[in-house]
Amino acid sequence: MKKWKIVFFFGLISLGLMINRSYAEEDKGVVTLETVVVTGTRAEQSIERIPANVTVIDEVDIKNSNAKNIVDLLRSEEGIVVRDFLGNGKTSQVDLRGFGETGPYNTLVLVDGRRVNEIDISGVDWTQISLEQIERIEIVRGSGTVLYGDNAVGGVINIITKMPSVRPAFTAGATAGSFGRHEEHLSVSGGSDHLSASLFASHDTSDGYRDNGELKRKDIGGKIVLTPSDSLSLDLSGSYHSDQYGLPGAIPEDQLAVDRRATKNPNDEGESEDAYLKLGFEMSLGRNGSLITDTSYRDRESEAEFPDPSFPFATKGETDTWAVTPRYVWEGEIAHHANTFIAGIDFYRSQQNINSYSGFFSPVASLTGITDIKRDSRGYYFNNEFALVDNLFLSLGARSEQVRYDLNQQDLSAFPLAPLDETVTDRESAYSAGLTLLYSEQSSLFVRINRSLRFPLTDEIVVFDYVAGKIRVNSDLKPQRGQHYEVGVRHSFTSDAQGTLTLFRAAIKDEIFFYPAPVFSNENHPETLHQGIEIGSKVKVSPKVTLFGNYTYEKATFERDPFENNEIPAVPNHKANIGFRIHDFVPGFIFSADYNYIGASYAISDQANVFDKVSAYNTINARLSYEWKMLKAFLGVNNLADEKYASYAVISGAKRHFYPEPERNWLAGLEIVF
Repeated sequence: MKKWKIVFFFGLISLGLMINRSYAEEDKGVVTLETVVVTGTRAEQSIERIPANVTVIDEVDIKNSNAKNIVDLLRSEEGIVVRDFLGNGKTSQVDLRGFGETGPYNTLVLVDGRRVNEIDISGVDWTQISLEQIERIEIVRGSGTVLYGDNAVGGVINIITKMPSVRPAFTAGATAGSFGRHEEHLSVSGGSDHLSASLFASHDTSDGYRDNGELKRKDIGGKIVLTPSDSLSLDLSGSYHSDQYGLPGAIPEDQLAVDRRATKNPNDEGESEDAYLKLGFEMSLGRNGSLITDTSYRDRESEAEFPDPSFPFATKGETDTWAVTPRYVWEGEIAHHANTFIAGIDFYRSQQNINSYSGFFSPVASLTGITDIKRDSRGYYFNNEFALVDNLFLSLGARSEQVRYDLNQQDLSAFPLAPLDETVTDRESAYSAGLTLLYSEQSSLFVRINRSLRFPLTDEIVVFDYVAGKIRVNSDLKPQRGQHYEVGVRHSFTSDAQGTLTLFRAAIKDEIFFYPAPVFSNENHPETLHQGIEIGSKVKVSPKVTLFGNYTYEKATFERDPFENNEIPAVPNHKANIGFRIHDFVPGFIFSADYNYIGASYAISDQANVFDKVSAYNTINARLSYEWKMLKAFLGVNNLADEKYASYAVISGAKRHFYPEPERNWLAGLEIVF
């Protein structure tokens, strides 16, 4: 109820602003923001100046893709592997630069710069932001620890939502597709040069590809932007998301060929509610730089029920997170050399309460466990870019981060373990050094060395020790640290042809893994190695035809016993994407298609590499869209060749278990924009 109150009052404010201001002043056109990268430096910067492999998925890319959700957009990007074990994108694993099962915990995900990674192993909820809200997605590969701290080991993905327009705008659309999919969305925006606001709402439901694979979600929210002067800007954004979904679970390998859409868990289900408010503040100090501060609050509630006859259980949880992230940015000259300095503090406070239940009736109602966990983190950082000469830039940065866990957990089962009541603190540091050479206007060469860190998640640090008869802290588990090296080139052959090439190597100390039987706990592996090559290109061969493609080779291995020289599970050696887009072959029509290849990899929990690899797979997607005046329409087909594949597989009970993904499926939509 409190989430609905937040959104209700926010909506009234936004709607009032649009009605009162949109038509009161002269129409001065739609505000268009220059497409700049903000993720690589936490300040506006051109891609060519950043010592990292950076990609931007812009509005044009989103509009012409056949993606149903954010993770579908990410599947075709170099260095990213997506594993979708529900088949609807909600809790997909997005793995940047080859970390396998722990990829979601080594990849930092932001929404407008706001961290959305959870403090436990539940990962990122990718359905909390619908595609219609997104302006662009920025992907920065390689460690972003200095600027962003924990989780940013393989890289950072920043989902940037649309800003309100000044000119009154209205959008309404509907989408239909395979498996009973239907989606409706509505947005309205308007204002003046100094005050603008937007509102959006969407409803999406699907029966799902698999039995018990349904997903129903609702979203509502908006944004207000106030710029009373050239030196001051404020923005307030917020949203409310709710969903209900099935949990079909895995299929044993011997049943996969019989019925790949079946489930052994027809009654397992979950639901969640997620609301946030974020206030942004930016003040220019003239020649003395600028101050930027984001303050946000997020409240997430979730429930799941597993009424298995042999061991029925359920969970109900709530996590509140406060964040304050002030930073100072100064751009000027030092001894007649251009310089950009940024320094800031990231403060996050999360409180998580989880109740566990068991019993042989539905709903499962016997309280068997109580978890109350607080996690505070404080990170202090700076980064400085100095122009050694006009076209050669040196970047240096450092970070110190401290984390504190207050852990309280009770076992209320028939044979309870002794409770946990303990505080754990830890501190780590990181650094970054990069050199970028602009050898032409849009071409650059870069080299970078940096250090990463990852603190244990709350689920990883707590152990149910049945031998000792107590719940305890995993005192042997240490923070994960990494040493990263990369070199790359971005080359513009012509204004219509660009390419990138990046080589990377990351030596990780004490990488955190979950070890299966007989250990059944999270442990540090002494040393792992992640290395590879990323190649990308985009060529406009004519005013109407654009070609694009990328290729990734990566090898992730254990470098010490007990699995020395083995491959890290769920990391394919090869990944490729190639596609094209044809504009106006008939006036108003756009046709696009792409081919994706994901190589073979070992199933999750097969650190010993004793089972056969999960097979490689290919998918082909195509889309035809049409635009005429205020009308937009499209028809798309995913997995055109009807490939039968699974992107996620795990070893359990000495068998491989698979999470199949959809075969050929279609999507069609209609939208009115004015």
